[in-house]
Amino acid sequence: MTPYEVFFFSSGGVEERWSEKDIGVMRANVLVGFPLGGLLSVAIAACAAVVYLPQGISVDTLGQVGLPVGMALGKIGLAILVLGFFAATFGAACETGLSTGYSLAQYGGFQWGKYVKARDAAGFHVVILLATVIAAGVLLTGVDPVLVTEMSVVFSAIALPLTYFPILVVANDPDYLGEHVNGPVANALGLAYLVVIVVSAVAAIPLMIITKMGQG
Repeated sequence: MTPYEVFFFSSGGVEERWSEKDIGVMRANVLVGFPLGGLLSVAIAACAAVVYLPQGISVDTLGQVGLPVGMALGKIGLAILVLGFFAATFGAACETGLSTGYSLAQYGGFQWGKYVKARDAAGFHVVILLATVIAAGVLLTGVDPVLVTEMSVVFSAIALPLTYFPILVVANDPDYLGEHVNGPVANALGLAYLVVIVVSAVAAIPLMIITKMGQG
């Protein structure tokens, strides 16, 4: 539900012409894929904590996160983990780059689409290219990528209610969803989650300052 994901998935849905027949796949992504991703993230963090915390070592790089897996599963396990890291980071880079192109093209009112030829959607493709070059340039400055990620997460949390609430409204609009509008249970869960993310958005910057980005 972070802003870039909303632009990416909604625009991708338009391009790929999602319809009612895709609802099952989308539900599987949410109910299976998201919890699995969260579980794996917690598992990686837990493994790193078990290995590093007793030694008083802080994890500062992605490579350090993978070392406990190598210790437990050997070279084959480490190779699989590296492949997973590559897939996750490359996929996230593609998502954010496309999202930048989608959002600016749609705001500016010019042609967009990953399936549209570059000469027919020049602005869209130029934006993606520039976003990629700028991102690479930021990394070449030597800035800590972990810090950049943490800052991005904080500011995404602040913006989260602005993307989540409109989606919740649309989920109750029969003109868009017909018989697939939210029911009472879905709305109750949705409103409860809305309260959680509003509180998180309000608390994000104060907590960042108080904890000194998790170091306090």
